[in-house]
Amino acid sequence: MKKILGLVFSNRRLGNSEILVKEIMRSIPDDGSRELIRVTDLQIEPCKACYRCLQTDTDCVIKDDFNFLMDKIKAADALIMGVPIYFLGPHGCYKMLSDRMLGAEKYWQFTGNKPCVIVMPYGSKGWEGYSKAASVTIPKLLKMKLVDCWQVHATLPGESLLNEDNLHYAQALGHELFSGRKYNPGNRECAFCGSDLFRLLEDNRIVCPICGAQGIIGDNNIPDFMGNDYCRFSEKELDEHFQEWLLEMKQRFLQEKDQLKAIQAGYRDKDWWIKPGE
Repeated sequence: MKKILGLVFSNRRLGNSEILVKEIMRSIPDDGSRELIRVTDLQIEPCKACYRCLQTDTDCVIKDDFNFLMDKIKAADALIMGVPIYFLGPHGCYKMLSDRMLGAEKYWQFTGNKPCVIVMPYGSKGWEGYSKAASVTIPKLLKMKLVDCWQVHATLPGESLLNEDNLHYAQALGHELFSGRKYNPGNRECAFCGSDLFRLLEDNRIVCPICGAQGIIGDNNIPDFMGNDYCRFSEKELDEHFQEWLLEMKQRFLQEKDQLKAIQAGYRDKDWWIKPGE
């Protein structure tokens, strides 16, 4: 029996993020279980960069709801995420969650190749900003199979389903969730991760700031990634980053901590912090 998990990154009750996630979930033909979590109701603290989560069999040591949420994601057979776009980017709670995934490699055996749908309602046309590019990070970090990253123009609560095309598409996403369907980037998106943003380099070259793939600007300004063999979300690069580089940085810190503490000491007495009410 399949376990379907829906994550809603919005405080708005019965807003577009919530109802689109629910429509996708109820359209899944499988009789399995369904669970919803409103992530904005959870306590997700900022990452402390302590690197404790890099240790084998060690969960994040911060006493909040992160481990609960990751346990639910690990146990699910599919993930549906509703992430609203308020001001040029995805809801800040989404970024907060992705920042806590320094220990992502310990989740791969549970999350790898499981289907993930992201639906992103936004109000003002042209104000989507970098949302699509930023949203692919969590499924890519967890080695999940991105089924779709769907941006939906809808401002008022429930407005998204006034458009029958949106209703039918949500139903199709649910119906085809376990069919092997996979997101195919458009010809103006990164061929490796689906990002729609690029950084301009010299000699007509471009680089995707999300996955690092490089290409050139081709005819009609269509990016051409032929010949590129790098993507930071490939099996090889993810393994090197999480299982080698991060561990090397931790070891380097242990070796150089006395020298680093000496540098920090020169700033310890610059105690200019203020807090509300002071």
